[in-house]
Amino acid sequence: MGLLTARRRATAATSLTAALDDPGNPLLAALNSLNANVFLADRELNLIWANRRAATTLADLAPAIQSAFGVGPQQLIGGSIHRFHQDPRRIERILADPSALPRTAVFSFGGVTLRTMINAVTDSAGSRLGYIVAWDNVSDRNARANVTFAENEAVTARLEEVSRALAATAGDTSLQATNVAGATDQMNAAVREIARASAEATEQVQRTVEATAENLQKLRELQTMSAEIGGILRMIEAVAAQTKMLALNATIEAARAGEAGKGFAVVADEVKQLAETTTASISDIENKIHDIQQAADGSAEATEGIDRLVDRIRESQETIAAAIEQQSATTASIADTVSVIAERARTTSGQAGQVQEAVVSVQEQAQVLRDIIDNS
Repeated sequence: MGLLTARRRATAATSLTAALDDPGNPLLAALNSLNANVFLADRELNLIWANRRAATTLADLAPAIQSAFGVGPQQLIGGSIHRFHQDPRRIERILADPSALPRTAVFSFGGVTLRTMINAVTDSAGSRLGYIVAWDNVSDRNARANVTFAENEAVTARLEEVSRALAATAGDTSLQATNVAGATDQMNAAVREIARASAEATEQVQRTVEATAENLQKLRELQTMSAEIGGILRMIEAVAAQTKMLALNATIEAARAGEAGKGFAVVADEVKQLAETTTASISDIENKIHDIQQAADGSAEATEGIDRLVDRIRESQETIAAAIEQQSATTASIADTVSVIAERARTTSGQAGQVQEAVVSVQEQAQVLRDIIDNS
């Protein structure tokens, strides 16, 4: 039984070698037409054949192969693939397990990175004839990928920096907007207090206007009454003058009457003196009334000046009230705007956090992609 198995293996090896030695074998034509680098190895893992694409690629890699392994590309055929492995026994154990095939591996030497896939070549009975190795030079691809990854890392790092700065700025803006909102509330309160005080002042000015008008009216009535009293006094003065004249006539007539008119003369003299006293009193009263009229005139002029001043104060109060109302509206608008800014700053801060999370996710995915490329 053991002898039969050995013969079958020898026959299989011979048939594989014979197929490779036959230039007209369709298998060779098929392998040479592949747009892939292909090696064939025997059961002992010795390279026994390379297709045309592999020969061309090996020629391009000649300097790196010579530097890394000390042989030329032509010397690879006929040599063991273990020259590429650091632990040949481990490789043999892996390839001995059918479930481990096909097996993909990536290895580098002299700045060159190769991706290989090895699989067993078996006959219809399942006997292992050897191995087929498809490989590719992925150095340029990996180099371009490394450049792309470096650029991606630079961009994501910058994006992360910007997002952090944006988050910080948004947070600071939100804090400042909150502070401004608080200050605006205080200013609103101050404006409302000023408006209240201005309203009270306006009301007091209005009461002053009314009181001034009433006082001015009374002063004008006093002027009228003083004028009327002056007229009455002039009538009394005229009566006193006539009385004095009558008393003088009575005195004259009493003197003519002699002894019989003495009593009448005394009465006439007293009437005369009374008339003179009345005339003198009327003169004093007229002087007082004149003084009162002058004082009333001055007071009326002063009151009119106060009235004009109060009118200007009232106009100023109305202007201030209008300005305060406008200021109140402006402050309310500022408060609304600041509130919107604070809300948008908070939204921006949240979005910046989402950007940071996205950056981290991109970095993780880039690392996963790098691992896939490095291992493929």
